[in-house]
Amino acid sequence: MENKIPEQMTAMTKNVLDAMLRLQEINDRTLRTLAEQQLEVAGSCMEAGVKKMKETGEVKDVKQAVSTQAELASELGELMINHARKTMSVLTESKDELNSLVEKNVNDLLSMGKNP
Repeated sequence: MENKIPEQMTAMTKNVLDAMLRLQEINDRTLRTLAEQQLEVAGSCMEAGVKKMKETGEVKDVKQAVSTQAELASELGELMINHARKTMSVLTESKDELNSLVEKNVNDLLSMGKNP
């Protein structure tokens, strides 16, 4: 019995460290992906703004100016909606991975408790 305690402690410590490393990997990948998406959407917004600024410079009347601004608002709204969808997809994927990690660790812990 006494020989099993150090072995169990070593196994439990290894499991905890493995879980922490996996958690860090999930968090790193999620943060990296979200940062990349943020840069992508910022670039897209800048491109759309510059394009519409050029178009605004060629406007001949108020009606055309309002139309150009409405197009910009529509384009930016669509960009934001697509960005929100991508973000939710990344967060949902991360949540699912975290849930799996927690379930696995709880099951491992329970199985260690059943086999002292």
